[in-house]
Order: sequence, then structure tokens, then C-alpha cells
Amino acid sequence: MTVASLAEHFALPQAWPLLLLAPFAFAVLWAADRRRAARVRKLVGPRADRLTATLARRRRAARRALLCAGILCAGVAALQPLLGYERRVVEQRGVDLVVCVDVSRSMLARDVAPSRLLAAREHVRALAERARGDRLALVAFAGEAHLVVPLTQDVDSLLAMLDTVDPLAVRRGGTDLGAALQRALDALHQATGDAEAVILVTDGEDHEQRGLQLAETFRARGVPVHCVGLGSPHGSKIAVEGDGGEAFLRDRAGNEVVSALDVASLRALATATGGEFVDAGSGGSPLVELYDRRIVPMAQKALAREQRRERSNRFQAPLLLAVVLWAFALLLGERAAADAGLRAARRA
Repeated sequence: MTVASLAEHFALPQAWPLLLLAPFAFAVLWAADRRRAARVRKLVGPRADRLTATLARRRRAARRALLCAGILCAGVAALQPLLGYERRVVEQRGVDLVVCVDVSRSMLARDVAPSRLLAAREHVRALAERARGDRLALVAFAGEAHLVVPLTQDVDSLLAMLDTVDPLAVRRGGTDLGAALQRALDALHQATGDAEAVILVTDGEDHEQRGLQLAETFRARGVPVHCVGLGSPHGSKIAVEGDGGEAFLRDRAGNEVVSALDVASLRALATATGGEFVDAGSGGSPLVELYDRRIVPMAQKALAREQRRERSNRFQAPLLLAVVLWAFALLLGERAAADAGLRAARRA
């Protein structure tokens, strides 16, 4: 019988070599009994044959059989025999979390080292590592929004795609928080508010002014939007690569563009949806801290609940039988066998 065929009847078929302990133990005990009989024959002489035919010899043989049978049953228990079926409910608890990352050119500002965008990536990376077990989705947005990674528990794939999130990931410039929120809502599918949330990582410059318009939709569905602000309220110039090297971004009138963190808009959006605003400039790991404070308490929803029909593990029966056999073997111990031998010798 191969290991593959054993797998149909045992949970740990690879443990089959343990069954060889039973015949090995029998051989060792049998050899020990033979040596003992030889010593008795040498000491007692011609009367040894009559002694070995007594109850002592039978008890030693019975004890040997019980010990080896117990070892065999323990080996079978180690293989974990499968017999019959049982139904089991499998639950997987967690949160559906959509992270929206602003990739507009304003995120290239360096008032946050090394830049707002690179800092956002690092914060999202730390969050993804912390949130293993939950389902995460990634949205990149500027003047439009794209779902980069749908809801998944594959954190490694999400982290790989995170490195591709930059201003080139979205063709239309500007910042449209409404587009990001709509894409996040689509990613959540049938959101019930039981265990869903959105985290918006941005500098808050909502050029289309549609973010607050969608806030009521999120509030009605019970999905909070947490806003993480990157940048300085005082503003910063935006460094871009030009033909002559690095230069500052200018508007159509030729003036250098200054981008500032819009704290008021982000706080209003978060409050309107039941979420929280966090200033990433306060230090630490803002997304991880936000996750621990606001997301973890939501992790009570069963994302997957299914009934599985599985083989029943019946290792208890052979293990119990092994214990019973060893208990009987103890009752037929060497002292009892020796006492029986002495009584037989006296009768002789």
C-alpha cells in the first residue's frame, strides 16, 4: 500500500514507519525471554523444561503480546485514522478595507520626506503588513480613479502593485476625491456597514468638490471614510523632472504651483461619514494607529461562512485501546511472573 493510498484512510499517512516499532519490540522482548529461559535452564538444570511450561512462561508470553499490540495500536493512532464524515462550519473573520492613494502631481511635494507620495506608499505598506487576514483593496486616483487591486487577502500581491502607484498610473490630472470614493464603493460591492471601511490618503485638494457629495451615501450604508492628510497646511512647491533637470511645477500663467494640505475639507468629509481625520505629519505610523484604533474593533464580521463535509478523525479509539492493553501488560509484570515461577518450582 502506497502513501497516496494511505492518505485516503489516514490524516498522517507519512507516519507509517511507526508501525514497524511493534514487530521490532516483539523481536527484542522475545530475545530477552529466550536469554532469561537459558539462564534459568543453566541454574536449575534438567528441571528447567518443567519450569518453562508453567504459568510464568505463559504470563511472559501474554505480557509480550499485550505490549506489542499496544505499540501497534499507538502507531495506528499516530496515523490518525479517518472514518465517517462530519459537517463543520468554517468562519473567517476580518474587515473589508479599501485604501485610496492620491497620485496627483501635488503628491510630489516634498514637505513630507522624501515626498508626499513616497511617504503615502510607506504608510500603506505598514498598514498592509498589519492587516494580514483582512481583505484589502487599492485604488489610485487623481482626476479619475482606478481600482489597482480588488479586495483580496493576498497582501504580497497588493504590496507588489503598490510600487506601481504613481502619477503615471492615472491619465487625467487634478484631484477628484469623489471619483476615488465612488471607485471604493464599487470595490466594496454589497457593503452593509458591518465590517467595511475606506481610508483616503491624500493632501485633500478636491478640485471637483465631489467628496462631500458622496459622504451621505457612505453614511447611509454605514461605511466610514477615514482621511489621512499628507503635507503642510502652509504649502509647498512641487518638484518635477523637466528637460533641463528638476524644476518646480508651474500653472498655465507661468506661476509656480504651491500645494497645501486642506485639513478642513478632509476633516469635514471624515466627520460626515462617521470616520476620523488623521494628520500624517504627527509622526509614527498613522495608518497602523488608525487601524488599531478604529478598524480592529470592526473585525467581527464573518467574511466567509461555509459548511464543509470532512472525514472524521478517529485516533481516540486505537489510542484508548493501546492504553488498555498496556494496563493489562502491567498486571502481568515481571514480579507476577517471577512469583508464579517460584510457586511452580516449590510444587515441583
